[in-house]
Amino acid sequence: MLNMAKQTIANRTKTAVGGAERIDLRSIRNFAASLSGDVIVPGDHRYSQARRVWNHAVNVHPAIIARCANTQDVVRTVEFARRYGLLTALRSGGHSFAGHAVCEGGMVIDLSSMKRSWIDPLRKFITIETGVIAGELDCLTQAFKLAIPLGSCPSVGVAGYSLGGGEGSLTPNFGYGCDSITRLEVVTADSRVQVASAQENTDLFWAMRGAGANFGVATSIEFQLHPVETVLSGHLKYPLRQAKRILRFLAEYAPAIPNELFLIAAVLPYPGDRMLDVAVVWSGKEKAGERVLRPLRTFLKPFEDSIKVNPYLEEQRSGTGTPAEGDYSSHRKSGHFDQLTADVIDVIADYTHSAPSEASGISIIYWHGPWCSGSHDNAFGFRRTGFEYWIHTYWKKSGERKRSWEWVEQFYAAMKPLSTGAVYVNGLEDEGDERVVSSYGSKYARLTGIKREYDPDNFFRVNQNIKPAP
Repeated sequence: MLNMAKQTIANRTKTAVGGAERIDLRSIRNFAASLSGDVIVPGDHRYSQARRVWNHAVNVHPAIIARCANTQDVVRTVEFARRYGLLTALRSGGHSFAGHAVCEGGMVIDLSSMKRSWIDPLRKFITIETGVIAGELDCLTQAFKLAIPLGSCPSVGVAGYSLGGGEGSLTPNFGYGCDSITRLEVVTADSRVQVASAQENTDLFWAMRGAGANFGVATSIEFQLHPVETVLSGHLKYPLRQAKRILRFLAEYAPAIPNELFLIAAVLPYPGDRMLDVAVVWSGKEKAGERVLRPLRTFLKPFEDSIKVNPYLEEQRSGTGTPAEGDYSSHRKSGHFDQLTADVIDVIADYTHSAPSEASGISIIYWHGPWCSGSHDNAFGFRRTGFEYWIHTYWKKSGERKRSWEWVEQFYAAMKPLSTGAVYVNGLEDEGDERVVSSYGSKYARLTGIKREYDPDNFFRVNQNIKPAP
């Protein structure tokens, strides 16, 4: 199959490349033959699936998808794309809400086949290639009762997630995913393979941890691991009509919680209605966790209390509140507020009661502890105590799009005056330069200088883009 694809690549690309028709077809054939991996273009039976990303609202058609098998494949693909001026996107798991894992009429560097991993459980380090997804990494590290901070969606690419920050239930205790990165192998825009660490290419190392897609293609990442075996976790579920009471309680309860507790509240679908779901993950000692959670569990009786001691891996597999893989489109807007004020709670109650569908709602995480505030030596800009939120909607039928989209926009417009302006970069769609600058805050100026050094032509720009300094 691989040889057949390489033999027919030129014919298929006559119409696939479109604006890049100036590419000599022999060069395309030679490029395909030079890779250990594979090349997919329109006309290949795999193309339709290979170009799709998790958010099916993104419907674009790249000219060439290079499914790389190793670092040298990435080098050759960057060289080829630069030589012919192809817009280039990077794909690991394909979960970017903005759809940045693909681009129209250009090149996709698809890393999803690069899954080799090396773990040293005694030193508590792991090195992974950047096609590894979160569920795979959790299974590997939990075999040794170790973990890194990750979200709970198993199909998210570890690379994009952690290089953009990487928040998860272990963050208050162990930091963001980017805080556990100790070394990277990166193919930069000049097609060089570079190592970035605390000892080598220190500016690149600083920038990659928080803004990685702007500076090159990470082909392998080394992480420091953390000991985690079991957690006290579960859900408290309430009818939506009780949301105001619960949110008022959380406004008082959350600011006093210890670093071991992760707390998220979300309006989620429930048969016949919707509900407010308060989920917790306690990564400390069980008895201490029981004491901390007692006021939350007894304030108002939920219709379901599932909090118990769980293996960490089971907790990670327990669900995300988002639809399963399938033909779903989505839209979201994210932000942050310092406190759950009465005005914020009123807006949340008003809009969640008027949501267009059960698959429309809001999620709110309370961030706290030393990793969520103060200065840390990497580019990640969203270190804010307080409440991160994202307003979200999902749909399958095109007729549902307009109402769902407008509800998110109107909800966010009502929340924006009550918000701080801070935003998590991985939570952005295509929302303009101002929002990108807000996601990095005071670190943005330094990032533009490093961008000028490593990517002065802004070759890597299908991302939440940082423009090179003049």
